[in-house]
Amino acid sequence: MHRRTWLAAAGAAALGGILPRAYAADGYPNRPVRLIVPFLAGTSPDNMARALSAELAPKLGQPLVVENMPGAGGIIGGRALKRAAADGYTLGVLANTHVINIHMYKQMPYDPARDFTCIAPLSGGPTALVVPANSPYRTAADLIAAMKRAPGKLNYGSGGKGSIAHLAVESMLHQTGTEAVHVPYKGAPEILTAMLTGQTQFGMPVLSTATSYLRNGQVRALAVTTAERSRYFPDVPTLAEALPPGFVLDNWSGLFAPAGMPAALTQRLFTAINEVQASGKLDAMLEASAGELRRSASPAQFREMVSAETRRYASLMRDIGMTADIG
Repeated sequence: MHRRTWLAAAGAAALGGILPRAYAADGYPNRPVRLIVPFLAGTSPDNMARALSAELAPKLGQPLVVENMPGAGGIIGGRALKRAAADGYTLGVLANTHVINIHMYKQMPYDPARDFTCIAPLSGGPTALVVPANSPYRTAADLIAAMKRAPGKLNYGSGGKGSIAHLAVESMLHQTGTEAVHVPYKGAPEILTAMLTGQTQFGMPVLSTATSYLRNGQVRALAVTTAERSRYFPDVPTLAEALPPGFVLDNWSGLFAPAGMPAALTQRLFTAINEVQASGKLDAMLEASAGELRRSASPAQFREMVSAETRRYASLMRDIGMTADIG
């Protein structure tokens, strides 16, 4: 073997000992990876992005730099992700709003299916119907009865029009034939602070956003919106127990890239994420926020899930009259 060939082979072997074999093959990544989060710091997708970046960085051999780009229900960050190069150096942690917005806005700067590469689901969990700890409403039935007695008297907060918290409440109001005043805020954490300052009387944030407030006794959960009770709050009933069967609204987040990312690179990232999820290193973060892991067998399966969610929200939002009413 010539000396130059031997040195090249030795260098590759040494690099393979530092980086996972899949990444050493083509040198990806050789610089930091940008991780866009289209939501405020402290939200469920942001928490997941920061935990994931800490665990993926050693596998990639480069840091993942989280960049919060909140606004317009996630559209600002989604648009930035769409416009990035499909080379693996710009990724995004997107949530349900990714497939909700297309049904909310008359004009969208991107198509959630055509303009993105689906890599892997990350986390999920219910939204939670919550009230301040000093609220007179002890159950979901109490709250619904109060809204029937005085339509439009109570206020509820959301993280913005078209957010999952907005959609969850409007779905509940539609099913129960009740009315309440919607007060939109810039992000989900403000749902809780608005209740504690008396601006609103209830809300339905993602459970992970409300978890610390629940554990501190600042707010009370009346129900969760998954098909089964949360294992973190087993005494809190599902909303389906108080409403007609079938009220299920499951929040999720996932890792996406711009459309056109090479399939081999997509598979590498998917494999690395599965390894992180299987290691249990995300479990502590999820337990702290009452979240749940979400997994799929392949990027293609995740893409199918996103397509199914797009169709499901189209039907739901059509039923409650929230379709394409924002410029």
